[in-house]
Amino acid sequence: MSSIRKHAFRAVVDALKARGKTVAVVESTCGGLIQSSIQAVEGSSSVYYGGSVAYNTKRCKPILLNDEKLHASLTGANAADAASYKASKLDWTAKTASAYLDAMGTDYAVAEGGAAGPTFRPEGLETGFAAVAVAARGADGAVEIVRSTLVESAHAKREANMELFATSAARELLAAATANEGLDRRSQDR
Repeated sequence: MSSIRKHAFRAVVDALKARGKTVAVVESTCGGLIQSSIQAVEGSSSVYYGGSVAYNTKRCKPILLNDEKLHASLTGANAADAASYKASKLDWTAKTASAYLDAMGTDYAVAEGGAAGPTFRPEGLETGFAAVAVAARGADGAVEIVRSTLVESAHAKREANMELFATSAARELLAAATANEGLDRRSQDR
């Protein structure tokens, strides 16, 4: 594990533990790297409930809570051009993070999806990217997306992109867990 990713996930686990918060993860492009990075931190079992890797889009409906709409939003993401494909991944990660937050009963849920390379299907997509969304409960108890970003690399090197995307997911989760938004607001109401 790279030292940057190791430190990022250590900070995530420490922040969640300090706040008594939990997380679930659904990833695609990172292939389990986010989850294994959380699990590599000693004491992560107190904050990490689990997750899934929805890698084979045609066969991952059971992994996506057997939710027909979630699965359709993933399989329907085969847009004709790069811009609409990226937009569809932002939409899918937001829906997935929200669904997993509800299903798993965690305080946070992270969803990641994109394309790492070296081959890409949509026309005009030549470098890796990942959409990352973090869901939490608002002060009113409603599920909301508290962080959402599109991470774009300058190349199509799969392993390097997976590393970048996983580390970016850690940073998004850390920002959500340490900001005055999402569950941090809820914890102030208790």
